[in-house]
Amino acid sequence: MNHLNQPPQDSLFAALRPFFRIDQRRFTVLVALILAIIQQRSVVLNNLKTVIALPGSQETRYQRLLRFVQFLLPEAMYLKFALHMLGTDELTLILDRTNWKLGTKDVNILMLSAVWKGFSLPLMWRFLPHGGSSAQHIRKELMADFLRHCPHVRIDGLLADREFIGQDWFTFLSEHGIVPCIRLRSDTKMDGLPVHVFAKKMQVGEIRVWHSPMVVYGVRLRVLALKVSKTEMLYLAYQGRADQNLRKYALRWQCENLHAALKTRGFDLEATGLTQAERVS
Repeated sequence: MNHLNQPPQDSLFAALRPFFRIDQRRFTVLVALILAIIQQRSVVLNNLKTVIALPGSQETRYQRLLRFVQFLLPEAMYLKFALHMLGTDELTLILDRTNWKLGTKDVNILMLSAVWKGFSLPLMWRFLPHGGSSAQHIRKELMADFLRHCPHVRIDGLLADREFIGQDWFTFLSEHGIVPCIRLRSDTKMDGLPVHVFAKKMQVGEIRVWHSPMVVYGVRLRVLALKVSKTEMLYLAYQGRADQNLRKYALRWQCENLHAALKTRGFDLEATGLTQAERVS
C-alpha cells in the first residue's frame, strides 16, 4: 500500500514506531492520543475521551488516558525522534522559559528547542520548582544532558534572552564550544563597566558595534548595541559578524510561536489543570 494513502493512524504508527520502543498497548494509546490532540486542538483529557480512537466507553477511554499520562516516556526516545524530524545535524538552539499559574501554583518550564520551519521544535525541558528565572546550574545540567545524548550534533549557535546570563553559564558555553547569541541586560558589566555606559546618545535604528572582543561574564565576546525604539535598547553578546548575529537573534521569536501553539491559541495546555511536572510533560 502507498504510504501516502494509509489511514492517519497507520501512517503515524509507522512513523513513530522506530523511535518509541515501548509496550505495544502504551504505544497504541500514544498514537491515538496524538491524533486526538490534533483533532480537538486541546490536551484536556476530558475533551479527548469523546474522539480518541480507542475501544470502550468514554469512561473506559478516560481511565486509560489517565493511566497513560502517569507513564514517563524516556527522554532519549523523544529526542531521537525530534532530531529525525529536524533532518539535520546542524542546529540553531533556543533556550527559553514559559510559565503559567494554576491558582497559587507555578508551572515553570525551562525549554531547549531548535529553530524549525517558523517555530522552534522542543528538544529537552526541565520543570523548575519555583516561579521566576532559572538558576545557572539548572541550565548547565540541561545543556550537558543534551550534549551527552547528541554528541554528533553541530550547534550553530545558542539564542537566549537577557535572563539567561551569568559567569558560570557563559563559562560553561565557552568550555563546550557553544557559540552564544545572547541578549544582555543594560547593567551587564563589560570590561568592568555597565554596557549602557558605552551606548549613550544613540538614535532609533542606530547600531553600535565593538570590533574588539570585550570581557562579558568572564568570557571574551563581541558586543553590539541597537536602539530599537525611544525606550528600548538591545545589547547582544555574540561571536562572528554583527549583521549575521542580529538576523540570527531574530529567530529567537520562533519560540514564542511555539508557546502560543502550546497554550490558549493552540493546544490549550494551561487548561489541563495539571501542575505536577511529570504529568504535564
